[in-house]
Amino acid sequence: MGHLPQRTLLDLTCGLVESQSLAQFQERTESLLAKLFHADHVAFCRMHPELPTGFEWKASTTGHFLQSYHQWYQDDFVFRWLTQHPNIAARDTEMLRGRKAEETETYRRSRASDLRLRHVLAVFLAPAHQVGSGAVALYSERVKSFSAESRRLLQGLTPALSGAFQNFARFGALSAHNQLLEEMLRQEGATAIVLDARRREFFRTGAVTSLLERWFPSRSDRDDGGIPRTWRERMDAIMAGSVLLTPTTHAWREERGMSALEVRFTRLPPIEGRDLWELRMKEVHEIPEKWRQILTARQFEVAALVIQGLSNRQIADELDIGEYTANDHVDAVYKKLKVSSRAELIALARRS
Repeated sequence: MGHLPQRTLLDLTCGLVESQSLAQFQERTESLLAKLFHADHVAFCRMHPELPTGFEWKASTTGHFLQSYHQWYQDDFVFRWLTQHPNIAARDTEMLRGRKAEETETYRRSRASDLRLRHVLAVFLAPAHQVGSGAVALYSERVKSFSAESRRLLQGLTPALSGAFQNFARFGALSAHNQLLEEMLRQEGATAIVLDARRREFFRTGAVTSLLERWFPSRSDRDDGGIPRTWRERMDAIMAGSVLLTPTTHAWREERGMSALEVRFTRLPPIEGRDLWELRMKEVHEIPEKWRQILTARQFEVAALVIQGLSNRQIADELDIGEYTANDHVDAVYKKLKVSSRAELIALARRS
C-alpha cells in the first residue's frame, strides 16, 4: 500500500484499526474505498449464523438489492466462487470464466432493483478460527471491468480487512458478554453458572460455589468444575439433544428435609459464535411464614439455615459472622420457638 496517497492511507488505516462495528467501518471507509477502486457501489457483509438471514449487510446504495440476499445467495456466482476461494480477491472476469455477467441471476436481480451491476471485485474474509468472517464487495456499472492492479490492491488489503472484521466480532462479543454479566448481577441474589456447548465454564456468580458445596458436600458427588455429577449427566443429554436456535428452559428440583433447590437450565443467545447455557439455582426453604412475627430478620434467616441442615459453623460461614454469634442466634431461635434441638425445630416447622 506504499504507493497510495499519504492522506488516503492514513484515513484507511484509521478506519481499519479503530472501527468497533460494521456500521462504523462502513461510515469511515465506504466512500474512501469507492474512490480508491473507482467503484460505483461498496457493500460490506458480516456472516451471522445466529441471525435468521445469516447475513448482516451494510451498503448505502445497494441495500435494497441485498435485502433479500439470504433467499438467493446460492445462485450468486460471486458467493459461490468466493466461498470456494477464501481470502482471495477476485474480479467477475475470473469468477465467470468466459460467461457473460448479463446471463447471471445476480445481474438480473440488480436490474430488477434499478441497478446495472456489470462488474464486481470482492473478497471473502475467512479467519482460521471462524470468528469474524465476512466479505467486501465493490461493484461497477461501467463497461470496463476492474483492473488487475485493483485486484492486487484489494488482495494486499485483505489481511487488514480480515483483522478489522475479527475486531467487530470481538467488540460485539465483549459488549454482549458485559450485558449478560450485568443482567445476571443486577438480579439480586442471582446464583448461576454460564457454560458453553463444550461444557466449559464461561463465568459464575459468587454464591455458586458455596451453595453447591453445601448441598453436595462430598467431593465425589461433584466434577472438577464443582457441578453435581447427576446434573452434568442431565445437562449433557439436554445439550446434545437440543437443535433449537431459540432459548429453551429445562427445570428440576432437589429436595432435602424442609428445603429444596430449584434448578433452571436455559439456552442463551450465542456470544462470539459460542452457544451458551445458563444453570440458575434458587434455594427454597419451607419455613413457616408466621415465624417472621416471632423472630428478628436475622433469626429467621438462621432458622431457615438450621432447617436446611447446616451446623453452627456452616451458618457462621454462610452469613459471614463469628461462630459464637451464630451460636447465640441459634439459641435465641430455640428460646423464642420453645424448642431445644434441631430435630424439634424441624418437627415444629412441619406441624406449623
